[in-house]
Amino acid sequence: MGKEVFVRKASGLIRNISAWDAMIFNIMVMAPMAILVYGVWASVCYPGVHLPTTALLAIPISILVGLFYALFSVAMPRSGGDYVWVSRILHPSLGFMINFYLFLIVLSVAGAYIPWFTNWALASILEVNGLTEAATFVSTTEFSFIFAAIFYILCAVIISRGAKITIKVLWVFFILVIISLAIYAGVLLTTGPTKFAENFNALSGMNYDEVIKAAIEEGYPGEFTMTATLLGLAFTYINFLGFHCSIYLSGEIKEVHKAQFIAIIGAIVLFGFIDWLAYQAAYEGMGGLFLGALSYLYAIGSPRYTLSFDPFFMFLFRYSADPILYTIMMIGWSAMVLGAILTYIALGVRLVFAWAFDRVVPVALSKVDMRYHTPYMALIFVTIVAIVLQAAWLWTPLLSYFAYIVASWMVFQIIAAIAAILFPYRRKDIYEAAPSIVRSKIGPIPLLSLLGALTIIPSVWLGYASLSPAMIGTIDPSVLTFTIGLFFVGLILYFISSIYHRKTGIPLELSFKEIPPE
Repeated sequence: MGKEVFVRKASGLIRNISAWDAMIFNIMVMAPMAILVYGVWASVCYPGVHLPTTALLAIPISILVGLFYALFSVAMPRSGGDYVWVSRILHPSLGFMINFYLFLIVLSVAGAYIPWFTNWALASILEVNGLTEAATFVSTTEFSFIFAAIFYILCAVIISRGAKITIKVLWVFFILVIISLAIYAGVLLTTGPTKFAENFNALSGMNYDEVIKAAIEEGYPGEFTMTATLLGLAFTYINFLGFHCSIYLSGEIKEVHKAQFIAIIGAIVLFGFIDWLAYQAAYEGMGGLFLGALSYLYAIGSPRYTLSFDPFFMFLFRYSADPILYTIMMIGWSAMVLGAILTYIALGVRLVFAWAFDRVVPVALSKVDMRYHTPYMALIFVTIVAIVLQAAWLWTPLLSYFAYIVASWMVFQIIAAIAAILFPYRRKDIYEAAPSIVRSKIGPIPLLSLLGALTIIPSVWLGYASLSPAMIGTIDPSVLTFTIGLFFVGLILYFISSIYHRKTGIPLELSFKEIPPE
C-alpha cells in the first residue's frame, strides 16, 4: 500500500501537564459553585430535598465511575479519550458518534454559560452597585454575543500558547473561585439566618417567615424527606459531570498511569467538598427550609413570590453581605463561568485533533504548532464553530433542543463502559500490552470489566432521572427526535469519511487496528 495509516508517526503533542494541573482542569470543567444555581433547580423539582446530603452522596458514586475512567485512560493514554477506546474496541463509527455529540454538547454548554456571566454575574454586580442602566445594557442579547466572540478569541489566544499556559490561567480562575467560596461561606456561617431574615424583610419586599408559611399552604412539605433527597441527588450529580475530562488530554499528561487517578479522584473529592460547603453555608446562613420554600413559591409561579430575580443562592447572598463583599464574591463566581468555558474550548480542540489524526475529518485539522505544541488548525476551527453556534444559541431556539444533555452523556458513558467490559476479550493485543494495573483482576474478572459493569448502574439511573417528568417536565418528542438525530449525524459523517478513504487507497478502518502513536 505504501501509505501511512496515521497522519504522521508522532502526534506532535508533548506531555507537560502534571497530575495536579489535570485535577484543576477537571474541577474547572465541572464549574465549581455552579451549584448555587443547580441547588435551586433541585429544590424546584424535588421539594423537601436536603442539598448538603446530596453532595455527600454524589462523591462515592462519582469515585466509582472515576476509577473506571482513570483505569481505562491508563490502558490507552491518547488525546480523544473514550473516542479512542470505543473506536478500537467496539467500532470506529460508535467512537466517532459519541465524541461528535460530546463536541456539540461542550460548545452548547459554553454558549449557555455566556449569559450566566453577562446576565447573572456582570449585570448583578452592576445592579447591586447602583449602576442599573449599565446592568440593563450588559443583559442584552447583542452585548452577550459581542462578549462571547471576544472571549472565545481570547480563549483561542490562551490555548494557542500551549497546554501549560492554559492550565496556569485555569489555576488563576480556580483561586478566584476559592476566594469567592471563602467569602460566601465565611459571611453566611458568621452572620446566620437571623441577620439574613432581617435584611430580607427590609429590602426584598417579602417576609422571611411568611415565605415558609405560604409555601406550606401551597403544598411545600415543610420538612426534608429521604425520597426527595435521593431524587434530588440526580441534580447535584449533574454538576459533577466532567470530573473525568482529563482523559481527553491524556496525550499531554505526564506519568499518566498515576496522574489520572490523582486528577480524577482528587477532582471529585475537592469538588464534592466545595459543593457540600456551598450548600451547608447556605443552609446555615439563610435557612434550609426557607430556601426550599422560596424555591417552591418560585416554581409554582405563586403571586406571593415577588423578587425581581430567580432565587439563586448567589443572588440571595446580597441580603447577608454588603455590596463590596457581594461584588468580590460574584467576581469569583464569574471566574467559575469563564474558566469552565475555557476548558470546553480546549476539550473541543482535543476531540477534533483526535478525529483528524485518525483521518476521520480533514487531516489539516491535526496540524500542530511546533513551538507551543498546540493543534492550531483544530483551535481555529473550534473557535469559529463556537462563535457561529453562539449566534444560534442567542437568536434561535436551537439551544433548547439540547435539553437531554445528561441523558446523552449517560449514553456515552454506558457505551464506554461496555467497551471496558469487552476490552480484555476483543482487543487482547492492546490489553496484554497495557500496564499491569490495567490487567488487574478480582478473582477471574478483569478489574476494568468490573468497573465498567458497575458504571452502567448509576448511568442508567441518572439517564432515566434526567428524562423523567419530575425533572424537566413532560418529554418533548421534538427534542427527543433531535437528540437521537444528532447521534445519527455522527454515524453518517463517519461512513461518508470511510467511503471517501476507501477510494483513496487508505481504508479508514486501518487506523483503528492500533492506538495512535505518541
